[in-house]
Amino acid sequence: MTKLVIFDKDGVILDLEATWLPVARAVAAYTAGLIPPGSDARFAITAADLLHAVGVDDSRGYIDPKGLFAAGSFAEMRAKWQTMLPANFIALDRDPVYRDTVQTIVLQQARQTTKAKGDVATPLRALHQNGYLLAVVTNDDEESARQNLHDLGIADLFLSVVGANSGHGSKPDPDGLLHCCHLAGVRPEESIMVGDTIADYGAACAAGCKGFICIADAYEFRPHEDIQPEHVISSLVGLPALLGIGPNGAII
Repeated sequence: MTKLVIFDKDGVILDLEATWLPVARAVAAYTAGLIPPGSDARFAITAADLLHAVGVDDSRGYIDPKGLFAAGSFAEMRAKWQTMLPANFIALDRDPVYRDTVQTIVLQQARQTTKAKGDVATPLRALHQNGYLLAVVTNDDEESARQNLHDLGIADLFLSVVGANSGHGSKPDPDGLLHCCHLAGVRPEESIMVGDTIADYGAACAAGCKGFICIADAYEFRPHEDIQPEHVISSLVGLPALLGIGPNGAII
């Protein structure tokens, strides 16, 4: 029996591009602007270059769901950017001013642009009211994730929110999911993961979850071929029925 439903955040609860494209552009612009004026790299590396390296097409306004910005963590993104910047550039993962400024940019920008992926409140409240425990495991930072959920008015529904900086690693490592199971007092095989990326699917498999529900616009966009058609839905609106809420029986 499924007792705990663990959600990814971006692309599942939040509209990925509407929420995060302005954030990505702002962080990339800030980072590129720090390159010393006398550096030759200033003429070679632009904010658009930094975005492209992590799977964001600035000209098209598109975020690749399989790219580093969508599927990875901020730590992985910083590491990628570090390899593109001048040798004497600040250490992005250790510089306190850079870290704090980026965190401020993320919180301020996301607060202005946070947009749900359709009607998420109704299905989430239906699950909560029917006794399911809910959690979020995201490769975003925990503070940012909590702010997003608060902005959408659904923060009260979640037993736990785990980010890449919460001390349990980042997906596809399973520790964040296992931590949520521990807090909920359930076994991993009594949980399911709802996600949209290969990192989500990998974490669910590694944690031993009962199943994986994929959020994708179409079946062919699922991140792994082993995900069955009946486990692919376009939005969270279809999730309660999969769990037996309503006239149809549960299939997972």
